[in-house]
Amino acid sequence: MAEKLRIELPEYAVQTARLGALMMIYETTSKVVDDRFALVPTEKCSEILLGVLAQAQRMFPLIDVYAFHFLSNHLHLLIGAPTLRQKSAFLEWTLREISRRINKLLDRTGSLLEQNHCIQITTLEHALERLRYIMGQATAQFLVRHPADDIFPSSTPFLLFGKAVEGVFRYANQEPMTLKVRIDRLPGLEELSAKDHRALMWTLADGLAAEARPKRKKAGVRIPEPEALRRIDPMTRPKTRDRSPAPVVHGPKEHQQRWREVHAELRAAYTVSTLAYYAWQDDPTQVMIPWPAHTLPPAFSRPRRPRAGAA
Repeated sequence: MAEKLRIELPEYAVQTARLGALMMIYETTSKVVDDRFALVPTEKCSEILLGVLAQAQRMFPLIDVYAFHFLSNHLHLLIGAPTLRQKSAFLEWTLREISRRINKLLDRTGSLLEQNHCIQITTLEHALERLRYIMGQATAQFLVRHPADDIFPSSTPFLLFGKAVEGVFRYANQEPMTLKVRIDRLPGLEELSAKDHRALMWTLADGLAAEARPKRKKAGVRIPEPEALRRIDPMTRPKTRDRSPAPVVHGPKEHQQRWREVHAELRAAYTVSTLAYYAWQDDPTQVMIPWPAHTLPPAFSRPRRPRAGAA
């Protein structure tokens, strides 16, 4: 179990504007199985993705959502969570419901999303950088010239224009509900007025467009028409798969080293507790040892390749 250990570093929690509570900030990435374009931004698909996210916020009110982006073959969420348990429950429900509903839309079965990759963010500066990264997903891939032109379901319309981001959620045999996705103010930006906050978001977006322009020209890539992106076969996949190694946390090098040290300590303690738990299962007279704080016990751990949407 210890090799799958999920941990959190509570010393890097921040107080959030919405609840005034301490939260750990995370960036979560989840890829479609085999990199297939199952999340093509058709109207129906976008309604489903945004509807699930909006319903997840209603079910897990302690979770903040600062930014998100659904590209055709993967998704990004920038969230705040008070505990690992809350974060895991939110992601499991959200990704499971996306998998179920997109599978139904595409008339397919089986796993849709790979296990999510969730990384804690340890500074407010890195949190803003990750928001910028998420906002620029389609721009960096030469799918749009500017984040303002992005047709993929994302938090960008709200961040740049203040537009409501809405989806549709429906339980079986019930009327569909049109729900609004709440996009929370990123910690560290609470003091900005609405006008100044929007100006900052536009500065980030303009910078992304300026960075992408010379790269796009050098690559000789033309921006596709929005309708062409919507007509892509969901079962196709990209010709090449670019992968970049992810850090253990998004933060300075000393925070990454701190994570490695804490993880090693907690992993050793977790192994001792887990072995005691297994011994107690065989013989209830044995003493159980509590799992270390800021980890998830075995009942909430997931295998490397879980059922669709597991956290």
